[in-house]
Amino acid sequence: MPADLPDEFLTASPEVTRYFREKGSRPTFDWRDIAPREHAYAFTVAKSAGFDVLDDLRKAVDDAIVNRVPFEDFKARLTPTLQAKGWWGKRFAEDPADGVSKYVQLGSPRRLRTIYWANIRTAHAAGEWERTQRTKRFLPYLVYTLSLAERRRPEHRAWVGVILPVDHPFWETHYPPNGWGCKCGVRQISRPEAERLGYDPEAGGPQIVMRPWRNRRTGQTVTVPVGIDPGWDTNPGKTRGQNVAELLSGRLGELPTPARRAAIADFTASPAFKVFVQDAIETGLHHAARVPALKAEGLAGFDLRDRLEAERRYALTRFPVAVAPGRFGDEYLPVMIDARTIGHAADHRRVVDVSDWPDFGDILKRARLRRDLAGTMRAFDPETGLFMVLDPIGSYWRLRTLFRPRGRARYFEKQPGTDME
Repeated sequence: MPADLPDEFLTASPEVTRYFREKGSRPTFDWRDIAPREHAYAFTVAKSAGFDVLDDLRKAVDDAIVNRVPFEDFKARLTPTLQAKGWWGKRFAEDPADGVSKYVQLGSPRRLRTIYWANIRTAHAAGEWERTQRTKRFLPYLVYTLSLAERRRPEHRAWVGVILPVDHPFWETHYPPNGWGCKCGVRQISRPEAERLGYDPEAGGPQIVMRPWRNRRTGQTVTVPVGIDPGWDTNPGKTRGQNVAELLSGRLGELPTPARRAAIADFTASPAFKVFVQDAIETGLHHAARVPALKAEGLAGFDLRDRLEAERRYALTRFPVAVAPGRFGDEYLPVMIDARTIGHAADHRRVVDVSDWPDFGDILKRARLRRDLAGTMRAFDPETGLFMVLDPIGSYWRLRTLFRPRGRARYFEKQPGTDME
């Protein structure tokens, strides 16, 4: 990762933009109102609660990440909007935690710089971590690099040159940025380079000294590594990766909705997901090719299905592709698809290209919906031409049909049920 990201930073990668865009928006009064790990899947700005500015700030940050907008332009474009909405300067605002009106700093050039810097730095850090995980087989080490800041924390200077394996616990808390304004970085290196730089596998990582820190907003006391600002002792990319691990272990329902949505977006954009889908397609085509011969042997029904699955099973039987939007009338349950459904679509040459899958969440938000008496939801998206049938199955929605009908909208009009807003 570059040691610094000035105004003219590099073009954002898909990993960087996805990390930011899949965050949910959460207005707060104080930065300590949410736990550090939640920043990996929640976009928040302190003192934004009660003001209609969070979407404006989010849109501006997204534009800055994608289009390499320098800070001065970011500030110039955003300031008039914030001033017009009253979110500027110092004024009294009610603290929702205790209902007391407090004199606080709202928008200012300094606060905008903090918002700009923190979100761009963490998004790039998370994107780099995701790529690091993909390439660690060939570049298995990270080396801590020098900050370009004029004022450098002594603890951060002491970490410069530390070389450890990518998956060493040290990087769970010390992956830059490690505090407000921190411009430290890491560089991914090969084993030969690590050895040339003096890496000693027997030495282990640097000793981490912890200190207590009390969150005065929540009353909770936690321990934070010395040299790292409270709230920055996390690895945002690894946090998102751990959410995906929870997803794959079948514990998706235990994640809060923002984390669930981010985990599914990260998963469906991953190379692993494309492998799962491709395996389902190939398995479905294999089954289709074998059916005539097995029927000739007298097999049918469940016997036929069992024989096909004995010959070749689906690698992953069911996985999530979206979180159902609020218009579905549920508690934002995951939308799951069976590998067999994908295989069946492949049998009939109706399978949807893998590139469409990460957009399912947005598709379900805008699609035309029709619900029948059994609760089954039929969705049609005029923009992509996708037709879907989803069944409510307790803790999730099962996406059991997915294809592009020839009749498009006319096909949807013939479906049973009542139209929904």
